[in-house]
Amino acid sequence: MPRAPKKCLEDGCRRPAITKGRCDGHYVPWAQTSPRNLTRPSNAATLMRRARHRDHDRCYVCGGPGQIVDHVKAVADGGSWELSNLACICPACHNLKSSEEAARGRARHR
Repeated sequence: MPRAPKKCLEDGCRRPAITKGRCDGHYVPWAQTSPRNLTRPSNAATLMRRARHRDHDRCYVCGGPGQIVDHVKAVADGGSWELSNLACICPACHNLKSSEEAARGRARHR
């Protein structure tokens, strides 16, 4: 008996997954081929867990509770997936850092 198709990975979506775990409405091809995803190592989860443990779940920018593991130097800017380039960061600092990186990326592509 054939198995039922899996549902989309997006929260709340009940449509069947077609490509890479997502339905046609949620699959974004460019997201799958970003520099960050192309260079992602198979042990990325382990590296992130080690970074959280090393930093004691504290933001490396402001010292607050760090809930996100981020690249200190973005992969798109030449950073790597080495443990020394990963650090905990709080959501507020992450949003600020990400917006600055996005602005640099947009300026680079003009």
